[in-house]
Amino acid sequence: MSHSMKFKRRTFLGAVGAATAIGLAPRTSFAQVPKSGGDLVVAINGASTGDSLDPRTFNSPFMAVLGGTIYSTLVETTGPRAELQPGLALDWEEAQDGLVWTFNLAPNAKFHNGKPVTSADVIYSLMYHVAEGSRSTSRAIIKAVDKVEADGDHRIVVTLKAPNFYFPASLSNFSLGIVPEGTTEFTGIGSGPYRVTNFVPGEILETERFDDYFKTGKAHVNTVTILAANDPSARISAIQSGQAHIVGNLDARAVPLLQALPTVNLQFQSGTGFGGFNMMLDRAPFDNALLRQAMKHAIDREDFIQRIYGGHARLGNDTPVPPDAVEYAADVVQIAYDPDRARDLFKQSGHSGPIVLQTSSATGAAAVDAATLFKEHASRAGIEIEVKREPADGYWGNIWAQSPFHATVWGARPTVDLIMTLAYSSSSPVNDTAFKDPDFDAALQVARGAPDAEERLQASHLAQRILNENGGAIIPAFQNTPEGVSTQLAGYVTGTQAVGSFRAAENVWFV
Repeated sequence: MSHSMKFKRRTFLGAVGAATAIGLAPRTSFAQVPKSGGDLVVAINGASTGDSLDPRTFNSPFMAVLGGTIYSTLVETTGPRAELQPGLALDWEEAQDGLVWTFNLAPNAKFHNGKPVTSADVIYSLMYHVAEGSRSTSRAIIKAVDKVEADGDHRIVVTLKAPNFYFPASLSNFSLGIVPEGTTEFTGIGSGPYRVTNFVPGEILETERFDDYFKTGKAHVNTVTILAANDPSARISAIQSGQAHIVGNLDARAVPLLQALPTVNLQFQSGTGFGGFNMMLDRAPFDNALLRQAMKHAIDREDFIQRIYGGHARLGNDTPVPPDAVEYAADVVQIAYDPDRARDLFKQSGHSGPIVLQTSSATGAAAVDAATLFKEHASRAGIEIEVKREPADGYWGNIWAQSPFHATVWGARPTVDLIMTLAYSSSSPVNDTAFKDPDFDAALQVARGAPDAEERLQASHLAQRILNENGGAIIPAFQNTPEGVSTQLAGYVTGTQAVGSFRAAENVWFV
């Protein structure tokens, strides 16, 4: 059977409304032994015409999946519990109570240009995230590093500024792809399972298998194509029609339709990923704490879970920690929908007139509907929200972290510490709400570096309490995100992040 699915981007877009006209193959059983061959197509959202192959710029699901296809990170995560596994680093060990970490690198790893991967490449790739002007999503991770030294060609020793027992997990962050030392023009040369043959920002990535990939028993398909599918209906159509074999971040409201398809295995990705609303603390009107509290009590979270996620979600409490996480602070009072209290707080804030909420499908399949539902909830408290829909292309550069009130979305990270550090620490360039609190930063430091596990847990609870009470994020729920996987595929492992924690391409094969 041929699995070639070569087609032009425009053809894919034109087929969005034609799913029912395309024949669907019968359901097949999963094979147990991997087979080589075939052309894999993945459809995912988050692409932009401003995208670059520089890992420092990666900040969307599309670019994360792209990164997991062409680049390698030192550490990877796998499965629904985000278990750590080797990447370029075969193993690692800590010393001095989490202050010093040694990583042994795969000695057979090569870049797509044939150059062996060495310690010098890894050191360069890590440290360029803190170069002047970098706005990397990993900047806060690498800023915690005091120095990185080579101990031979295939070993590095990292000394941190302060102890961090979660440091290896943080190195799995998708923007920490390793590139050749001295790279200044980024053409996609990495050491991942597939190498770039064509890249059109905002549209498509095409790749072919890298025969010198350092992992054995991986990279079974011949080619991998990643399609930009920012529109929610385009993603549903892609898996429904068979134009894509893996589709991430599907609309939960389409679950009944997708479950009925004999050609689709529906998976549910869980983790710390979330969608929500950002109130920017560094500008009016949300530099007003009373107004922020009013908005937090003006959303009906339970109704949100049912109507936006079809019940496939867990309750949020305005921190990036879901209730099923080990670190979840159950002693922090759950913020509840209370129109009367919201009305009173709104009046006390002194604010008047409508509040503009900017949103876009760039932040999720149901983002516009979510904003509209929030408007409905808030109206019962006498708070007028004006929903303004923005185009997906350019949203992350023009709206996110720029406008006073807007929608956001975060993919899961392997640790609670990492998501809180990236999204809300004072030093992070991708701070979601311009939240800067020295007590929060101090609590995070204890949570990651205290020798005693119970002390780390209590510090994490304190950080969550500070965010809950003073932060600008409204996180009503943690979605169990649907993903569509063709029954033609085997080897797919659902992760806590999209498309098999961004690395499905190297794991799957056609039956």
